[in-house]
Order: sequence, then structure tokens, then C-alpha cells
Amino acid sequence: MAYLSFLLVLCLTCHLAHGVGLHGFHFHGLEEPRPLRKSDRENITEAWIQQPVDHFNPRDNRTWSMRYLENSRYFKENGPILIMIGGEWAISRGFLETGLMYELASTHNAIMYYTEHRYYGKSKPTKDTSSQSLQYLSVDQALADLARFIETKKSTEGFENSTVVVFGGSYSGNVATWLRLKYPHLVQGALASSAPIFAKADFYEYYEVVTESLRRYSQKCVDKVKAAFEAVEKLLTAKDGPEKLKQYFNLCDVPDVNSSNDREHFMNILVEQFGGTVQYNKVENGRTMIAACCEIMTNEQLGSPLQRLVHFVSNGNKCLQNNYEKFVKLYRNETWDAQPDIMRQWFYQTCTEYGYYQTTNSNKTSFGSSLSLRYFTDICTDLYGEYYNNEFLNVRIKRTNVMYGGLRPDLRNVIFTNGNVDPWHALSVLQDLNTLSPAIFINGSSHCRDLYSDSDTDVEDLIQARAKVRKIIGGWISS
Repeated sequence: MAYLSFLLVLCLTCHLAHGVGLHGFHFHGLEEPRPLRKSDRENITEAWIQQPVDHFNPRDNRTWSMRYLENSRYFKENGPILIMIGGEWAISRGFLETGLMYELASTHNAIMYYTEHRYYGKSKPTKDTSSQSLQYLSVDQALADLARFIETKKSTEGFENSTVVVFGGSYSGNVATWLRLKYPHLVQGALASSAPIFAKADFYEYYEVVTESLRRYSQKCVDKVKAAFEAVEKLLTAKDGPEKLKQYFNLCDVPDVNSSNDREHFMNILVEQFGGTVQYNKVENGRTMIAACCEIMTNEQLGSPLQRLVHFVSNGNKCLQNNYEKFVKLYRNETWDAQPDIMRQWFYQTCTEYGYYQTTNSNKTSFGSSLSLRYFTDICTDLYGEYYNNEFLNVRIKRTNVMYGGLRPDLRNVIFTNGNVDPWHALSVLQDLNTLSPAIFINGSSHCRDLYSDSDTDVEDLIQARAKVRKIIGGWISS
């Protein structure tokens, strides 16, 4: 939601893999912050804990090893336990070396953990990623993994009275929220950053927010993006148009106009360029990613809006992989070693629990009307089997919202942070649930930026939001 972020050395448009999770096919996970110093590395250890493959079947005694990282540098006996929850990515050291959680640990003498989600990174519960094996990839199982992890740590001498606070961003923000909801005796508080806790199949609001975020830069930017996509859609139906698109965008294959999935697959590549830009919207070389994008799309010296779009999505000399059938063939592979990234695992989660499909089924976007819900649900059946159809998806999405409360979960001590630039805020909590579960809406900020340390390039609202979060969590720890 987190998500969704979906993702990792090979993706549909590799040059765009900036990554914060939950964005289409470009999953790199939560971007690890860079520490100011290297001295903390020696304090971080990698460890493993045995987990049941299926927590809910007492007749299944299979187990697997879940990876986690630990930093005990600041810990004092019965100090708090702070846990960064991993999502659809492989965990690494960054959040145990710097960032918001690290700062709280240093202030409150906490031990820090970073847990890896089952089926991601080195945490592999099953021999392969077949549909049969992936049945154990669910948030229910992931929450039970975390509950067992916390219970094990709390039974260790020196931790019996430790307050537990969990942190999550994007889909792992969902996990943090729901861990507090389902296991309140184990978790005293949670920070859910950019957490899309409302499951929804047709997530057309995503590109509505993308369009609005571009509009804040300039209406001209929005207009030129719209003109560019109109030109692309026109070429798709013109004689020799697909061949021209292959040449213009340096595609690996000519789009098959007789295949709706192939057409939409190509359009998804183009549209996602803008989704990724807005979602991640960091400051690079003194300007935001949105500003850099709009400078290209409004630069008349680069030619027509279509030519500017070509310039924006340029992938150098490497052709863009745009063929739907090749895409399906790649991600049908069920062996761990053949997985180019986490796409097969993450998309399975969207097909069975969340949806999150970023369509253009809205007249409030600049990206035409070329991305339908059917395109995404066809991926579900093409990758995992006919059982995973649209009807199944709707049943499972309803279950997720019933099980976990949708946008109105009944809980306390959860902070929801969202940026108004971030397209995922449309599925998150934007108003206080109650006095103990506040929502902090950050003007000018995007996906999960509050999880990092203060920076000179941060907007003032973001700095104030972090200060508020530190104060609230400090209160949980000291109470």
C-alpha cells in the first residue's frame, strides 16, 4: 500500500527503477537512507528465526528461516524495541544506520530490528514460486511471522518490559497498522507512512493525483502531457503508426494493435514514467523530479509534445521491452533463481488481496483512456491460472477490507502520515481516527519521505511532521 511497489534488476523500464515500493512494475522497495557516518555498520548483525510455513494449519509442521537485521548500539536493559517492517523488497542496513527510527532509538536507548517479509529477499518459505507455493504469501501469514518474532524477542532476558513500536512505509505501512490491530498485546504503537490500507481493484485515483501534482507545477505541463498521449493513441490506430512508435520510442517490438493487452502494456510503460516521477519526487540536482519532468514536457525546443515524451522516456541505446507475451513468459517462471525481480510475488499479492491497479478510467487525468482494469486482471490469470479471475479478486478485496477495517480500523496508537503529492494517499487515512490515532497530511511531500532524517531540501511541513511523530512516539515509549 505499501503497494501497491511493487519492484529487481530487471523491470519493464529499467532506467526508472528509483523505487519506494508499490508502483506498478518498478519495484525496488523502500529506498534505504544513506548514513552520515560508517561507524554503525559494525553494530548491525544479520540473523534468522524459524517460522512455520503455515501458521494456521497445526498439521503442517514445515518451517523456514526468516531473515532480520539487528542494531543494539543504543540499547539498555528493558529499553524499547523498534522494528522497521520489510515489505515487497529485500531488506538492507540503511534504516538501522540513519532515518527517523534510528534517531528515536538513539534518543530512547532502543534496540532496532529490520524484518524481512516472507517471499522477499533471502526469506524463502517454499521451494519455488508456483501458484501452489504462493498460497502462503499473504498478509495474514506475514503478521503471524511478526507476532512470533516479537513474542520470541520479548521472552529474552532484558526485553520483558520493553515497549514495542513498529514502523512501515508503503505496503509495509499496512502491515504495521494491521499488526497493531490484530496483535495489540505485542505492539504498543505503529507509524504507518504512505500506507494504502483500503484495498481497491480499480485504483483510477492514482493517476488523478499524478495529474494534480503535475498541475501544481504548471497547467502547461498537464496540457502538454495530455497532447503527447493523444498523439500516441492516434498513432496506435494509424496506418504504419505502430512501426513509427517502435522507431520513436526504441521499442523492442512493434506494438500488436490486434491485441488489447499488447497495446495497453505499451501504454502502461509510458504512463508509469509519470507515476514514478510523482510518487518518488525527490530533489535531484537542485530540483524536484516533477520539475525536471515538466521542464522537458514544456520545452518547445525539443519539438512536439510527442517528441518531448520520447525524450522523457528515452532509455539510451537499450530498447524498451514492450511485448506483453514476452512479459508473461518471463514472469510465469516459477523457480527462485530465474526471478528477475519481485514482480511475480508482489503481483500475486495484488491479485489475491489488494488490487491497486492503476487504470486511466477517469476523465481527470492527462493520460488518455488506454489502461483498463481488464488488462491488469488478465495478468493475474495469465501468470497464476484461470482461478485468479476478476470475480475471485473482488471477493478477496472485500475480505481484506472486512478483516482489517478498510479506512476505519478500530485501533489506537497508530500514526498515519501521507504527502499530498503522493498518489497513494488516496487509499490511506487522511483524517484522525481518534485522538490517539492521528493523521498527518504533509503539504508538498511524497511517498514515505517522513521515514528519513531531516534534509535541507525538505519542505517545512515535512520537517514539522517528523517533529510531531517524534513527540508522539516518545510519549508512547515513556508512558
